[in-house]
Amino acid sequence: MTASWAESIPAPALVAIGALALAVAALIHALDVAFQRMSVATAEDLVEEGRPNAVLLAGLLEHRKRTTLTVRGVRTFFQVVFAVSLTLAIAGAGLAWWATGLIALAAISVLQFVLVSVIPTRFGSRRPERIALRGAPFASRLVDSSRFFDPLVSRLRGRLPQSAQTEAEARAEMANDLREMVDQVGETEGFEDEDREMLRSVLDLGRTLVREVMVPRTEMVTAPVDLPARKALRLFVRSGFSRIPVEGDDVDDIRGVLYFKDVVQRLETYGPDLDQVAEQMMRPAVFTVEMKHADDLLRQMRDEHFHQAIVVDEYGGVSGLVTLEDLIEEVVGELTDEHDRVVLEAEDLGGGVWRVPARYPLGELGGLFGMELEDEDVDSVGGFLAKAIGRVPLPGAVGVLGGIRMEAQEARGRRRQVGTVLCSRAEEDNGPSETSSED
Repeated sequence: MTASWAESIPAPALVAIGALALAVAALIHALDVAFQRMSVATAEDLVEEGRPNAVLLAGLLEHRKRTTLTVRGVRTFFQVVFAVSLTLAIAGAGLAWWATGLIALAAISVLQFVLVSVIPTRFGSRRPERIALRGAPFASRLVDSSRFFDPLVSRLRGRLPQSAQTEAEARAEMANDLREMVDQVGETEGFEDEDREMLRSVLDLGRTLVREVMVPRTEMVTAPVDLPARKALRLFVRSGFSRIPVEGDDVDDIRGVLYFKDVVQRLETYGPDLDQVAEQMMRPAVFTVEMKHADDLLRQMRDEHFHQAIVVDEYGGVSGLVTLEDLIEEVVGELTDEHDRVVLEAEDLGGGVWRVPARYPLGELGGLFGMELEDEDVDSVGGFLAKAIGRVPLPGAVGVLGGIRMEAQEARGRRRQVGTVLCSRAEEDNGPSETSSED
């Protein structure tokens, strides 16, 4: 029986060729990962420091697309060489064709995954600067050699149908270019970290969805359509908001938006004779969808001159509301009033009364009074008060639940959430109760 052509090739030679190809592919992949971790600004700093090969590295990063395509193309070539060599070496063992295929497939998959993907990726990520500088001459030669194929690539590109760039692709490409500019500018001396973070926040606004920045419906303060003007004024004062959505049957039935200045103007004009309700004074509400990008909504607010929008989900239900301030906070950070006072710990006021933050853990509140407080629905004191009164608490709201009397204090922050709660033992507790009203 004559030997097959695969058996005639020396197995040690095939193994050596495969091992060499695998090692080269692994090194090239580590170099590729290092290039992806480097920015042009970092490379220019290395040039100023006089580091070896820094000029070559800067040139490669300035033409990142060609560099990436060339390096990955060469890596693919050596991976193919490894796969073919290993397959031929296994075929020379005289096994059945199906056994040869299965063994080769398993060995190639495992070895390439571990030795070409996992290890080089970790190595290139940990030492990107060192690897990029050492591999820059090799990569530069590869890029120069790739120019030999430019005429062929140009011909192929001319014959292939050119698809128009979509708006999403254009947005992503521009965002990547701008982030590169931010990295370059941010590396300069005298550029504060806060300024760099603000620039990055501006760019990230294009990838932020409205639902990520909105006030959820559970925290919305709304007014019923039949709310009289004077009660509406008291609601404005207690909540601290200047615009309040007006609801019909429920929060999913938003009829419009009531403005504080409209109520004040009517009270100034008609005085005690004013008998209008919220539905007669409200303005049309603006609606937007959850999946809208934050920068698009910000642009729409600027062009159409509105500061608040009701957010709806895919089924038409109200998810929350978003304001101009919500979008601005995504860029500059949280905005607080000059009178806001942050309380982080419980404060003993004497006489069995404690002032605690609204976010104070419910279990720790029970510890202050020597009792166990647990609730399946809420974890904080503010949530416990909301459950007691059955609505979003406003300053002055009082509720009794679990043997604790709670009184909401001042609202703080731009969203006018209750900041602190006065807590004391209740004389009697017959379940959830409310001792305050909207009047």
